[in-house]
Amino acid sequence: MDIRQLKHFVALVETGTAHAAADDQHISQPGLSSSIKRLENQLGVPLFERRGRGMVLNARGRDFYPHAKRTIEHLRLAQAELKVSDARIRIALGDIRSSDFISKLTTNLSEVYPSIAVEFYESHYESIFSDLEEGIVDIAFASIPANGKIPSSLLSKLMTRSHFGVFCAADHPLGKLDRQITGNDLQAYPWMYNTKAPGITPHYPRLKETPGIVKNKLKIVAIDSLHMGKELVINSHCLCHTPELAMAVELHKGKVIKLSVPTKQISTDIMGLRHRDIRSPLLDRVFSLAAKCFS
Repeated sequence: MDIRQLKHFVALVETGTAHAAADDQHISQPGLSSSIKRLENQLGVPLFERRGRGMVLNARGRDFYPHAKRTIEHLRLAQAELKVSDARIRIALGDIRSSDFISKLTTNLSEVYPSIAVEFYESHYESIFSDLEEGIVDIAFASIPANGKIPSSLLSKLMTRSHFGVFCAADHPLGKLDRQITGNDLQAYPWMYNTKAPGITPHYPRLKETPGIVKNKLKIVAIDSLHMGKELVINSHCLCHTPELAMAVELHKGKVIKLSVPTKQISTDIMGLRHRDIRSPLLDRVFSLAAKCFS
Protein backbone atom coordinates (compact mmCIF):
# COMPACT_ATOMS: atom_id res chain seq x y z
CA MET A 1 0.00 0.00 0.00
CA ASP A 2 1.34 3.47 -0.86
CA ILE A 3 0.12 7.04 -0.48
CA ARG A 4 -0.91 7.25 -4.14
CA GLN A 5 -3.45 4.48 -3.63
CA LEU A 6 -4.93 6.35 -0.68
CA LYS A 7 -5.12 9.54 -2.74
CA HIS A 8 -6.82 7.69 -5.58
CA PHE A 9 -9.32 6.17 -3.15
CA VAL A 10 -10.13 9.50 -1.49
CA ALA A 11 -10.45 11.22 -4.87
CA LEU A 12 -12.89 8.57 -6.07
CA VAL A 13 -15.00 8.94 -2.92
CA GLU A 14 -15.04 12.74 -3.12
CA THR A 15 -15.56 13.19 -6.85
CA GLY A 16 -18.08 10.37 -7.18
CA THR A 17 -16.91 8.91 -10.50
CA ALA A 18 -13.79 7.16 -11.76
CA HIS A 19 -13.57 9.59 -14.69
CA ALA A 20 -13.60 12.66 -12.42
CA ALA A 21 -11.20 11.05 -9.94
CA ALA A 22 -8.77 10.14 -12.72
CA ASP A 23 -8.82 13.73 -14.00
CA ASP A 24 -8.28 15.03 -10.47
CA GLN A 25 -5.30 12.73 -9.90
CA HIS A 26 -3.84 13.17 -13.42
CA ILE A 27 -3.98 9.44 -14.13
CA SER A 28 -5.79 7.34 -16.72
CA GLN A 29 -9.12 5.87 -15.72
CA PRO A 30 -7.88 2.24 -16.09
CA GLY A 31 -4.83 3.21 -14.03
CA LEU A 32 -7.05 4.58 -11.24
CA SER A 33 -9.25 1.47 -11.28
CA SER A 34 -6.17 -0.77 -11.04
CA SER A 35 -4.85 1.28 -8.13
CA ILE A 36 -8.14 0.92 -6.24
CA LYS A 37 -8.17 -2.83 -6.93
CA ARG A 38 -4.63 -3.22 -5.57
CA LEU A 39 -5.62 -1.32 -2.44
CA GLU A 40 -8.59 -3.62 -1.89
CA ASN A 41 -6.41 -6.71 -2.41
CA GLN A 42 -3.89 -5.46 0.13
CA LEU A 43 -6.61 -4.67 2.67
CA GLY A 44 -8.31 -7.98 2.00
CA VAL A 45 -11.78 -6.45 1.67
CA PRO A 46 -13.74 -4.74 -1.12
CA LEU A 47 -14.32 -1.01 -0.60
CA PHE A 48 -16.75 -0.52 -3.48
CA GLU A 49 -19.61 -2.36 -5.09
CA ARG A 50 -19.19 -2.68 -8.87
CA ARG A 51 -22.41 -1.79 -10.69
CA GLY A 52 -21.97 -1.94 -14.41
CA ARG A 53 -19.29 0.62 -15.19
CA GLY A 54 -19.84 2.43 -11.89
CA MET A 55 -18.37 1.97 -8.41
CA VAL A 56 -20.41 2.64 -5.27
CA LEU A 57 -18.77 2.96 -1.86
CA ASN A 58 -19.82 0.15 0.49
CA ALA A 59 -19.98 0.09 4.31
CA ARG A 60 -16.32 -0.92 4.70
CA GLY A 61 -15.30 1.80 2.29
CA ARG A 62 -17.22 4.35 4.34
CA ASP A 63 -15.39 3.15 7.47
CA PHE A 64 -12.01 3.32 5.73
CA TYR A 65 -12.49 6.76 4.15
CA PRO A 66 -11.84 8.95 7.26
CA HIS A 67 -8.69 6.95 8.06
CA ALA A 68 -7.37 7.37 4.52
CA LYS A 69 -8.26 11.06 4.52
CA ARG A 70 -6.54 11.68 7.85
CA THR A 71 -3.42 9.74 6.77
CA ILE A 72 -3.06 12.00 3.75
CA GLU A 73 -3.50 15.08 5.92
CA HIS A 74 -0.88 13.88 8.40
CA LEU A 75 1.59 13.27 5.58
CA ARG A 76 0.98 16.71 4.05
CA LEU A 77 1.56 18.41 7.40
CA ALA A 78 4.66 16.28 7.98
CA GLN A 79 6.01 17.49 4.62
CA ALA A 80 5.30 21.05 5.73
CA GLU A 81 7.19 20.44 8.99
CA LEU A 82 10.17 19.27 6.92
CA LYS A 83 9.80 22.36 4.71
CA VAL A 84 9.35 20.32 1.56
CA SER A 85 9.10 22.71 -1.39
CA ASP A 86 5.62 21.68 -2.57
CA ALA A 87 4.06 21.41 0.90
CA ARG A 88 1.05 23.54 1.79
CA ILE A 89 -1.33 24.30 4.62
CA ARG A 90 -4.98 25.34 4.35
CA ILE A 91 -6.41 28.00 6.64
CA ALA A 92 -10.11 28.86 7.00
CA LEU A 93 -11.15 32.35 8.09
CA GLY A 94 -14.35 33.91 9.31
CA ASP A 95 -15.05 37.44 8.10
CA ILE A 96 -14.45 39.09 11.51
CA ARG A 97 -10.79 40.04 11.20
CA SER A 98 -8.75 43.13 10.44
CA SER A 99 -8.17 43.96 6.78
CA ASP A 100 -4.45 43.28 7.09
CA PHE A 101 -4.70 39.93 8.91
CA ILE A 102 -4.00 37.71 5.88
CA SER A 103 -0.98 39.74 4.80
CA LYS A 104 0.45 39.80 8.33
CA LEU A 105 -0.01 36.08 8.90
CA THR A 106 1.39 35.21 5.47
CA THR A 107 4.46 37.37 6.10
CA ASN A 108 5.04 35.84 9.53
CA LEU A 109 4.66 32.30 8.19
CA SER A 110 6.98 32.89 5.24
CA GLU A 111 9.75 33.99 7.61
CA VAL A 112 9.60 30.66 9.46
CA TYR A 113 8.46 28.35 6.65
CA PRO A 114 9.60 30.04 3.40
CA SER A 115 8.86 27.03 1.18
CA ILE A 116 5.30 26.36 2.34
CA ALA A 117 2.34 27.48 0.24
CA VAL A 118 -0.60 28.88 2.20
CA GLU A 119 -4.20 28.61 1.01
CA PHE A 120 -6.96 30.72 2.60
CA TYR A 121 -10.69 30.00 2.55
CA GLU A 122 -13.47 32.22 3.93
CA SER A 123 -16.65 30.89 5.52
CA HIS A 124 -18.77 31.33 8.63
CA TYR A 125 -18.16 29.31 11.76
CA GLU A 126 -20.67 26.47 11.21
CA SER A 127 -19.16 25.55 7.84
CA ILE A 128 -15.65 25.89 9.27
CA PHE A 129 -16.45 23.29 11.95
CA SER A 130 -17.34 20.66 9.36
CA ASP A 131 -14.41 21.61 7.10
CA LEU A 132 -12.00 21.01 9.99
CA GLU A 133 -13.63 17.71 10.90
CA GLU A 134 -13.50 16.49 7.30
CA GLY A 135 -9.89 17.58 6.77
CA ILE A 136 -10.75 20.15 4.09
CA VAL A 137 -8.79 22.76 6.07
CA ASP A 138 -6.03 22.34 8.67
CA ILE A 139 -6.67 25.27 10.98
CA ALA A 140 -9.20 28.07 11.29
CA PHE A 141 -9.74 31.46 12.87
CA ALA A 142 -13.37 32.43 13.25
CA SER A 143 -15.82 34.48 15.26
CA ILE A 144 -17.80 32.21 17.58
CA PRO A 145 -21.00 33.58 19.19
CA ALA A 146 -21.64 33.11 22.90
CA ASN A 147 -24.03 30.21 22.28
CA GLY A 148 -22.00 28.66 19.45
CA LYS A 149 -21.03 25.18 20.59
CA ILE A 150 -17.62 24.01 19.38
CA PRO A 151 -17.59 20.26 18.52
CA SER A 152 -15.64 18.05 20.93
CA SER A 153 -13.52 16.84 18.00
CA LEU A 154 -11.89 20.27 17.76
CA LEU A 155 -9.32 22.06 19.89
CA SER A 156 -9.89 25.78 20.40
CA LYS A 157 -7.89 28.73 21.67
CA LEU A 158 -9.14 32.26 22.31
CA MET A 159 -7.34 34.73 20.04
CA THR A 160 -9.18 37.89 21.06
CA ARG A 161 -12.60 39.25 22.05
CA SER A 162 -14.18 42.09 20.10
CA HIS A 163 -17.11 44.35 21.03
CA PHE A 164 -19.67 45.48 18.47
CA GLY A 165 -19.93 49.14 17.55
CA VAL A 166 -21.78 51.40 15.13
CA PHE A 167 -19.51 52.63 12.32
CA CYS A 168 -19.85 55.13 9.50
CA ALA A 169 -17.68 57.04 7.04
CA ALA A 170 -15.35 59.68 8.49
CA ASP A 171 -17.38 62.51 6.93
CA HIS A 172 -20.81 61.15 7.89
CA PRO A 173 -23.34 63.76 9.13
CA LEU A 174 -23.92 61.78 12.36
CA GLY A 175 -20.28 62.25 13.27
CA LYS A 176 -20.80 66.01 13.38
CA LEU A 177 -23.74 66.06 15.82
CA ASP A 178 -23.07 67.89 19.09
CA ARG A 179 -25.69 65.90 21.00
CA GLN A 180 -26.37 62.27 21.84
CA ILE A 181 -27.41 60.15 18.86
CA THR A 182 -30.94 58.72 19.05
CA GLY A 183 -32.79 55.88 17.39
CA ASN A 184 -34.51 58.36 15.07
CA ASP A 185 -31.10 59.64 13.94
CA LEU A 186 -29.97 56.10 13.13
CA GLN A 187 -33.16 55.32 11.20
CA ALA A 188 -32.58 58.27 8.89
CA TYR A 189 -29.74 56.48 7.11
CA PRO A 190 -29.37 53.14 5.29
CA TRP A 191 -27.83 50.12 7.04
CA MET A 192 -25.47 47.51 5.71
CA TYR A 193 -26.86 43.97 5.88
CA ASN A 194 -24.47 41.07 5.27
CA THR A 195 -26.57 38.31 3.71
CA LYS A 196 -23.78 35.72 4.18
CA ALA A 197 -23.42 36.31 7.93
CA PRO A 198 -24.70 33.63 10.36
CA GLY A 199 -28.38 33.92 11.21
CA ILE A 200 -27.72 35.02 14.80
CA THR A 201 -25.61 38.02 13.75
CA PRO A 202 -26.85 41.28 15.39
CA HIS A 203 -27.01 43.46 12.28
CA TYR A 204 -28.40 46.41 14.22
CA PRO A 205 -27.56 47.80 17.69
CA ARG A 206 -29.80 47.46 20.71
CA LEU A 207 -30.15 50.91 22.25
CA LYS A 208 -30.14 51.37 26.02
CA GLU A 209 -32.69 54.16 25.76
CA THR A 210 -35.98 54.56 23.91
CA PRO A 211 -36.96 55.09 21.23
CA GLY A 212 -34.90 52.27 19.78
CA ILE A 213 -34.48 51.21 16.18
CA VAL A 214 -37.57 49.92 14.40
CA LYS A 215 -36.15 47.35 12.00
CA ASN A 216 -39.06 47.36 9.54
CA LYS A 217 -38.55 51.10 9.04
CA LEU A 218 -34.90 50.80 8.09
CA LYS A 219 -33.55 51.15 4.58
CA ILE A 220 -31.31 48.13 3.97
CA VAL A 221 -28.39 47.74 1.58
CA ALA A 222 -27.63 44.02 1.17
CA ILE A 223 -24.10 42.81 0.50
CA ASP A 224 -22.67 39.30 0.51
CA SER A 225 -19.39 39.84 2.40
CA LEU A 226 -18.30 42.05 5.25
CA HIS A 227 -15.31 43.29 3.28
CA MET A 228 -17.60 44.41 0.46
CA GLY A 229 -19.72 46.10 3.12
CA LYS A 230 -16.75 48.04 4.49
CA GLU A 231 -16.21 49.57 1.05
CA LEU A 232 -19.89 50.56 1.04
CA VAL A 233 -19.66 52.20 4.47
CA ILE A 234 -16.46 54.10 3.65
CA ASN A 235 -17.89 55.57 0.44
CA SER A 236 -21.49 56.34 1.41
CA HIS A 237 -23.75 57.39 4.27
CA CYS A 238 -24.50 53.75 5.07
CA LEU A 239 -24.16 52.63 8.72
CA CYS A 240 -23.07 49.26 10.02
CA HIS A 241 -23.07 47.36 13.33
CA THR A 242 -20.03 45.13 13.47
CA PRO A 243 -17.21 44.03 15.81
CA GLU A 244 -14.51 46.66 16.29
CA LEU A 245 -11.86 44.20 15.09
CA ALA A 246 -13.38 44.18 11.61
CA MET A 247 -12.98 47.96 11.33
CA ALA A 248 -9.64 48.29 13.16
CA VAL A 249 -7.50 49.16 10.12
CA GLU A 250 -10.08 51.48 8.58
CA LEU A 251 -10.53 53.21 11.95
CA HIS A 252 -6.77 53.63 12.36
CA LYS A 253 -6.46 55.10 8.87
CA GLY A 254 -9.29 57.56 9.52
CA LYS A 255 -11.56 56.09 6.86
CA VAL A 256 -14.37 55.38 9.35
CA ILE A 257 -15.40 56.56 12.79
CA LYS A 258 -17.13 54.76 15.63
CA LEU A 259 -20.28 56.61 16.65
CA SER A 260 -20.98 57.30 20.30
CA VAL A 261 -24.26 55.44 20.56
CA PRO A 262 -25.69 54.28 23.95
CA THR A 263 -25.99 50.58 23.04
CA LYS A 264 -26.16 47.38 25.04
CA GLN A 265 -22.77 45.74 24.82
CA ILE A 266 -22.46 42.73 22.52
CA SER A 267 -19.17 40.95 21.91
CA THR A 268 -17.86 37.98 19.99
CA ASP A 269 -14.90 35.66 20.59
CA ILE A 270 -12.38 35.06 17.82
CA MET A 271 -11.13 31.49 18.22
CA GLY A 272 -8.31 29.51 16.72
CA LEU A 273 -9.54 26.00 15.84
CA ARG A 274 -7.92 22.73 14.74
CA HIS A 275 -8.68 19.02 14.82
CA ARG A 276 -8.01 17.33 18.16
CA ASP A 277 -6.50 14.20 16.57
CA ILE A 278 -3.73 16.03 14.71
CA ARG A 279 -0.52 16.73 16.61
CA SER A 280 1.51 19.23 14.65
CA PRO A 281 4.22 21.68 15.79
CA LEU A 282 3.52 23.58 12.57
CA LEU A 283 -0.11 24.22 13.55
CA ASP A 284 1.05 25.14 17.06
CA ARG A 285 3.31 27.74 15.48
CA VAL A 286 0.46 29.06 13.29
CA PHE A 287 -1.62 29.56 16.44
CA SER A 288 1.20 31.58 18.01
CA LEU A 289 1.80 33.70 14.91
CA ALA A 290 -1.92 34.37 14.48
CA ALA A 291 -2.25 35.45 18.12
CA LYS A 292 0.39 38.13 17.46
CA CYS A 293 -1.57 39.33 14.42
CA PHE A 294 -4.76 39.63 16.46
CA SER A 295 -3.00 41.47 19.28
